[in-house]
Amino acid sequence: MQRLLFEAAWEKTIDARDREEIEKIFEQVKEMKESQSFFILSQARNHRNNLLVTVLIQNGLETDWVLCGEQLSYYEANKLIATEVFSDKRLIVPVKCSMPWTFIFSESSVQQEPNFKKGALQMFSER
Repeated sequence: MQRLLFEAAWEKTIDARDREEIEKIFEQVKEMKESQSFFILSQARNHRNNLLVTVLIQNGLETDWVLCGEQLSYYEANKLIATEVFSDKRLIVPVKCSMPWTFIFSESSVQQEPNFKKGALQMFSER
């Protein structure tokens, strides 16, 4: 059975309303096949003009999903918006877990201005 997991820093800092919203979404999407996916929760720009893409990372497989060192691309309506390699060592989603995470795409990685509609996050792996 899929379970919701918050990384330690999230556990300490998440606003109660945000946590409740993530828990509601998790309840709606937790029944999944044996696969890995990203469910978009929100997109925004920060004060540095970086692109923030918050997702619920879902690992339905029987192995941990290690995202550290992976290249992720953010698309809107099938158009590439940004691509970046993420190297945070905390990016490991255990077996049968879902975990919220915010991916921060640097301003220089943004190739087209986002409109924050029909967003999707995809992983490109050479492995």
